[in-house]
Amino acid sequence: MEKLYSGKAKDVITLGGEKVKIVFRNSISAFDGVKVDELKGKGEANCKISKLLFEILNHYGIETHYLKQESKNELICKKVEIIPVESVCRNITAGSFCRRYGVEKGIPFEKPIVELFYKNDELHDPLVTEEVAISLGWINEKENIIIKAVTLAVNYILVAVFKKIGLTLVDFKLEFGRTKDGKLILADEISADTMRLWEENSGEIKDKDRYRKDLGSVVDHYNDIAFRLEQIKELPKIKLKTKVRVTIDLKVSVLDPAGDITIRSLLRLGYKQVSKVNIGKSIVISFTSVPGSKLWDVTETISNEILANPLIETYSIDFSFE
Repeated sequence: MEKLYSGKAKDVITLGGEKVKIVFRNSISAFDGVKVDELKGKGEANCKISKLLFEILNHYGIETHYLKQESKNELICKKVEIIPVESVCRNITAGSFCRRYGVEKGIPFEKPIVELFYKNDELHDPLVTEEVAISLGWINEKENIIIKAVTLAVNYILVAVFKKIGLTLVDFKLEFGRTKDGKLILADEISADTMRLWEENSGEIKDKDRYRKDLGSVVDHYNDIAFRLEQIKELPKIKLKTKVRVTIDLKVSVLDPAGDITIRSLLRLGYKQVSKVNIGKSIVISFTSVPGSKLWDVTETISNEILANPLIETYSIDFSFE
């Protein structure tokens, strides 16, 4: 066994057979390491929360690296290459979002907001646009689509799960990793360190903000989250729906009679600024499943075998989770 990585609150140890052991420590920090402490029982609490949430997400079909819990503070997971971009999903204004835009805490969004951040401690994990992340090679276009769709799907599931136990999911962070065969899956942890949770009725803080704001009883509240999750006897009945749009175009080298007819008609009508018309088609398929690498592969198979003629046509894929 070899230590692959040691972070602010976890160690990752390599095992045989493309597996790793994630060890949750009692370390806790805030403000880019300016505030640091050790809290007894914190590692076990976060390990339990992560285990429970990964199992819930796996139940709904989300692809994750989680395999099993090894001990009170250890998880066994698939070995992945963590990408340098993390996603944050926001349901209510809080934290850095309020500071960045000068808005009050507690404003609910009409629709969840997904943001991307570049994982770099020296730069304080700056907000990054998807165009920059793709252009610099941190992620590709396919991964960008999967990250956004999976983040929204995870949010949809977790909002319902936490509501069932009287908690409001304010926001959360997700990390993703590439498997040996290049599939992008959910990785790292999902715990009280990586999300904001408020009591539904009182608004009391249950997450790492208790440490940031010196509210105390951090581990007690973490354990309460884990306890409530363990008491769920039946998971919410959630209708999952992913819309996949496949856009098909003729290859550049292929003649486009329909496009030629259309441009001649436009020119006759006086639209002299039109230089070219390409006629393609757009197909929308609704799946009763969550987005991810598996659904992408299914869509590629459908596109290659049924929707498009690979000899004369190209296609692109987009996901939207509803």
